[in-house]
Amino acid sequence: MNLFKYETHLHTSQASACASTAGKDYIKAFYDIGYSGIFVTDHFFGGNTAAPREADWETKVNVYCSGYEDAFAEAQKFNKENGLLGTEKEFRVFFGIEQTFKGDDYLIYGFDKKWLLEHPEIEIMRHKEVFSEVNKVGGLMIQAHPFRLRDYIQSIHLHPREVHGVEIYNGGNKPSENELAELYAQKYDFPVTSGSDIHSVNFIPDAPGKLPLGGMAFETPLKDVFDYAERIKRKEGELIR
Repeated sequence: MNLFKYETHLHTSQASACASTAGKDYIKAFYDIGYSGIFVTDHFFGGNTAAPREADWETKVNVYCSGYEDAFAEAQKFNKENGLLGTEKEFRVFFGIEQTFKGDDYLIYGFDKKWLLEHPEIEIMRHKEVFSEVNKVGGLMIQAHPFRLRDYIQSIHLHPREVHGVEIYNGGNKPSENELAELYAQKYDFPVTSGSDIHSVNFIPDAPGKLPLGGMAFETPLKDVFDYAERIKRKEGELIR
């Protein structure tokens, strides 16, 4: 069966201070190894963002969304040049964010640039408030790499009442950290996801057909972020790991 594969956790140099690849440079690289699309989930203002922290809200949002917009524009160009536009093989680029709360990170799908511009209060919202807003728009909130321990992470925080699911495979995690995430998800019967957490195109293998570090696969193409949210909530899709 031909599965449609999507990278769910990706960072661009325009909006994530720790990334080294521009959004446009991911498109052909992922397409060449058989992926149907990517979710750009740059670090939001609670994390390692590249947006100027002292700028006005509109400027910050514009900078933040520029990595996604760069990737989206390149995908549209790529699809047109290769006759893919409007077909099942069209390469899709979706918008998401990765927000950080005192070290614990969440992948949020369902907000767009317009929503961000209209809700500057998101910058100071807590877990429960963000989760409520995600539910209002029919989106998805996934805790990313919940058991990751690094020098910059002081402690592990879990919020099982304020999450739709758990990323149980993260390409940047140690195997033991992924295993703990899977046990946590099983304990609470959460939907689960996989993502590479890619920050550089250099992490994508050169060999055609060889998979990179993570993602989700489905039997039919994704329509939009809300389609993705509903499928994950229904526990559909296969983990790439």
